[in-house]
Amino acid sequence: MPYALFDRDDFITRTGLGPDMNVLTIGQDHVMALQITRCVETTVTAMVANTKEARSIRAFTPDSNQIITQYAHQPIISDVFDVVFVYHTINSIKAETVLKMFGEIRRILKDNSRFAVLHWSLEPKNKAQSSHLMLLKILEQVGIVQLHTFNMILEWLKEIEFENITMELVNSQIAVPENWVQLHIKRLYEIIAERLRNNISLPADIEKNIELYEAHVTDYGEELLPSIQFTARNSKGLSGIDII
Repeated sequence: MPYALFDRDDFITRTGLGPDMNVLTIGQDHVMALQITRCVETTVTAMVANTKEARSIRAFTPDSNQIITQYAHQPIISDVFDVVFVYHTINSIKAETVLKMFGEIRRILKDNSRFAVLHWSLEPKNKAQSSHLMLLKILEQVGIVQLHTFNMILEWLKEIEFENITMELVNSQIAVPENWVQLHIKRLYEIIAERLRNNISLPADIEKNIELYEAHVTDYGEELLPSIQFTARNSKGLSGIDII
């Protein structure tokens, strides 16, 4: 989502970042990594799933460190980072892996440090945002996206014993440019064609759902769904939950 640059900046600002902090960002978003490097004087670490993602981040942020690993197993010593950012990455990770990843994040964070997650809300505020939800549900049907709920993420954070958990609804009303909408539609049909060529079964209603998405986005356009920011501390103080 390169058209959502300020969304990343706001995510960083809400979380808080000092120039001397050691920072980890998890996921393939090279724009997020670049924005973080502009805020700190330290070397940013980016954790990704494969070499292609690592090359992409290296191309845009050559001074960063890239670690290729499974998200559930992070080859990093304990108590290293002041802040860990996860910008929409968990949308592509299965539930059991997310829980393990949260545990690893808590391990590698310093005491009294911060963990910030930005994740789609599944409650659109207008018809344009409903278009985005329709797209995500189609991607979920083909196994590309995981639509974890608000309650699931909150319970995972509590289970791993993060503390001082805050949740903030962020409704930036970011319009998806028309050329990106068309790219999404094209890619959906490419996915169907690839699956059929490889004799991979598809949901019976997948093509109908794509047609409904096309019609809806033609009538109402598309905006990114609101996001929910979860921010938690890895500390030994009194735990609590605040809703902003």
